[in-house]
Amino acid sequence: MYKLFRKTASSKGNVVENFTEEKNLDNLSIISDNPITLLKDDTLGRAEVSQSFAQQILSLDTRSGIVVGVLGPWGSGKTSFVNLARNEIKSAGLTILDFNPWMFSGAEQLVESFFNELSAQLKLKTELSELGKELEEYGEMFSGMAWVPFIGPWIERGRGTVKIISKVLQKRKEGVGGRRKKIEKLLRDLNKNIVIVLDDIDRLSTSEIRDIFKLVRLTANFPNIIYILAFDRVRVEEALSEQGIPGRDYLEKILQVTVDLPAVPSQVLAT
Repeated sequence: MYKLFRKTASSKGNVVENFTEEKNLDNLSIISDNPITLLKDDTLGRAEVSQSFAQQILSLDTRSGIVVGVLGPWGSGKTSFVNLARNEIKSAGLTILDFNPWMFSGAEQLVESFFNELSAQLKLKTELSELGKELEEYGEMFSGMAWVPFIGPWIERGRGTVKIISKVLQKRKEGVGGRRKKIEKLLRDLNKNIVIVLDDIDRLSTSEIRDIFKLVRLTANFPNIIYILAFDRVRVEEALSEQGIPGRDYLEKILQVTVDLPAVPSQVLAT
């Protein structure tokens, strides 16, 4: 059973619409547990649901940004599901950026890599290169100095490094607000959505999971930005729980749309 949930604001408060679709998993076989990318490789019968999910994303009001969750236990095929939806999203002309936080570690490296990876992908597209540059500089305002090649007594050896530090400090003086407004204007002027996919979040340590969600909160309300976050709900809720506040409450404030994938039956995996 697949369950798609969408929270929509109304004058009476939040309204939750439930969409369900049943799929029979009997007599199915899986050749490999590697993520799939093509509809023809869908042995779990999820193609139709993934296409419906993609269409729902394309219909969202993204003027204030949207965060979507693809949730399920480890081995439930979250990456494959996102890949199937990705094809539909791309065919609609949207730009998709990917960031896998599992490839990095530590708060500082996550922050820097997040902005650097996304900006690098944007710069590859001519019409998005200016946005990529602004996003990279925006990210520099939230990172420390650990990336600087010369630190402490070695710093005097490189005048170029001193200039780099001066530039970063000057940008910080400009303020986050000013830099943010530039990015918001560029995104509104694009007049189309950008999708950012964050996968394997549940493989991170507890502190890293919290850092990722801080990054999402930092940029989630940019106009025309859609986040797709794939993770194990139980693992992430556990990591976000703190001082008696359930992690689920935290997620409820971040995720506007969610799809919960069922675990793949063991008999299917064994076939």
